[in-house]
Amino acid sequence: MKSQRSIYQTSILCAASVILFGATQAVAAGPVAVAPAQSVEVAMPETSSPIKFSLGVGVGYLTGEATEIVYWPSVGNHKASELTWKIDNLFMIGIDAQMKVQNWLTVNFDGWFKAFDGDGTMDDYDWQVPGLDWTDWSTHDDTDVTEASIIDLNADFAFFRTDSAAFSAIVGYKRDNFGWESYGGDYVYSVNGFRDTAGSFPDGLLGIGYEQTYDSLYFGMGFAAYFTKFELAGRMIYSPIVQGEATDNHYLRNLVTYDDIEDGDMFAFDISGNYLINRNLSVLMAYSYQKYDTTQGDAEWQFLDEGVAYFIVDGAGMDLTYSLFSVSLRYTF
Repeated sequence: MKSQRSIYQTSILCAASVILFGATQAVAAGPVAVAPAQSVEVAMPETSSPIKFSLGVGVGYLTGEATEIVYWPSVGNHKASELTWKIDNLFMIGIDAQMKVQNWLTVNFDGWFKAFDGDGTMDDYDWQVPGLDWTDWSTHDDTDVTEASIIDLNADFAFFRTDSAAFSAIVGYKRDNFGWESYGGDYVYSVNGFRDTAGSFPDGLLGIGYEQTYDSLYFGMGFAAYFTKFELAGRMIYSPIVQGEATDNHYLRNLVTYDDIEDGDMFAFDISGNYLINRNLSVLMAYSYQKYDTTQGDAEWQFLDEGVAYFIVDGAGMDLTYSLFSVSLRYTF
């Protein structure tokens, strides 16, 4: 088969021969009518864009716990209170998008949001006397997870790639937000003596609400392995510059506290398997683990009844750990 270049050259020669032959006949026989020359179209190869897009929707199941801590910095940094907020079960809805700009560069977005309020528990311990065991405790089985969202935006730079595997460097931004409300519950308090008073709060009575938000810029490493109908991928990420904030509402005391932390540590890893149904459609199963280490920061206490507020340097602490199992349907085009 002739190449396109040969076809193009032959077409030009044929057109030139027709023009020359017509000119010769015109000189010999005088003026004649000459049909207009027809243009010759040459097929050129199409250049396909290297950019590929993937869109996915999924469902997830999340469990975990967060810790809220009150410190007394003026008393040897004594831990005066600790509240443990658990996520026993929480169903999430997720969306994800990928844009593969080049073989070595992929931009990713993942977003997970609560499908509806989840179930949790809360335990609240106080240490009124430094050096002694806890003096007050309350437990709240009727606790709702009222806020839950995970946002992750990152860029993946493949520095080593073959037909069957790839290793990459990752930089990104992550935001995690969770909130709880506790109702009713039982308590043991030290009122006139050590743990001398026990009782219960009325069922359905809103006692405490708590919400945490973390923002972090992170870096990490990722890998991927490619098989005929299956892809295996994973990553590990870390941030030493986590920024966090939290709000606590003690509704029965009309007390609101605002906590802020800086330069916290975050560690996370993900692993996923992607089964290719056809060229465009696939099913992705994934597990994600996320941990924000306990970090101490500043607190502001606002007593609403008295109209006064106190600022306590290093008076607060917070952390968060969770696991997310998910299944997603992904379309690539």
